[in-house]
Amino acid sequence: MRESFPGRGSIIKGIPIVLGVSGGVDSCTSALLLREMGYAPIGVRLVLHQGDDLNDQNRLKALRSMGIEVLEVDGRDVFHRAVIKPFLEDYESCRTPNPCVICNENAKLKLLFDEADRRGIELVATGHYVKKAVYRERASLARASFAPKDQSYMLYRIPRRWIDRLIFPLGDMSKEQVRRYVAQEMGSPDMAQGDSQDICFIDGALDDFLLSSLGGSSSPGPMLSVGGEVLGRHRGLCLYTEGQRKGLGLGGGPWFVVKKDIKANSLILGRRENVEVRRIRASSPRWHHPVEVGASYDLQHRYRSRPQRGTLVSLDDRGMEVLLDYPAYGVALGQSLVFYDGDRVLGGGIIDWTANW
Repeated sequence: MRESFPGRGSIIKGIPIVLGVSGGVDSCTSALLLREMGYAPIGVRLVLHQGDDLNDQNRLKALRSMGIEVLEVDGRDVFHRAVIKPFLEDYESCRTPNPCVICNENAKLKLLFDEADRRGIELVATGHYVKKAVYRERASLARASFAPKDQSYMLYRIPRRWIDRLIFPLGDMSKEQVRRYVAQEMGSPDMAQGDSQDICFIDGALDDFLLSSLGGSSSPGPMLSVGGEVLGRHRGLCLYTEGQRKGLGLGGGPWFVVKKDIKANSLILGRRENVEVRRIRASSPRWHHPVEVGASYDLQHRYRSRPQRGTLVSLDDRGMEVLLDYPAYGVALGQSLVFYDGDRVLGGGIIDWTANW
């Protein structure tokens, strides 16, 4: 018996839509769902870096055999300039960036919209786990129904004007439903194999990539307690992030990374109470909806962190500052602070300062 999946039932009569298709399970499922809903999807495979997965190749081949056009757009120059270069510059300055956030704003989605505009096509779709909803009479990004895969955090920096044109076919689906769907539609359980990498342009360990890319700009130095006691040696400040506990290689713990002293090339460690954060400042703001000083919001400081309640205490064109109701842990410079009202995305900025008072 044919299984029913979320998203079925809406019939749109042949409206063209540009869809990013990497060959992964999510994007290929999106292509098939869009066609089933009656759209005429045009798959755009963005060539952003070297490397291609055999499972992805097989799924793209299957899409073409099923009558879905898949074309290639070379975005390697844009990707290197807008994503990889800033990623390395941030790590070199001892920040911990989230490249997916920047990529969606400046590379992947931008290239898809450029292609859609070139073809005179209004609609663009992606395989992100996120939904659209109405918020204060405007279209808004909203959290996906399946919380463990929600990617709304990753999309907060996209321009407001794109939201009306975007469609997210996977917003009501779980990963298991996606795998079952693509296996069913492509006629083989093998088509449901594989998954995306955490950082798509890194083949191997992040530490190895950073050390080989940054070279002599990241050298070993002392690990110090907050009281100045020498605890050991670090391998390079770029390899650590604020709030980190694992991978420090020290006894007498648990130890946590409190801060990175760039001038002294020292890694400052402390106990859990030393990494408590109550105040967060963020710059480079991007807002989809207005926010108000003095109002309380749900705030998420990392992709996988649990939202925490906090009050917006200052706001201007350069950024914002919030005071959390309760301490947060693992707040790292370079990550994003994203504001939510319930499940609706309001906007946010890049974290550049924290304090525990």
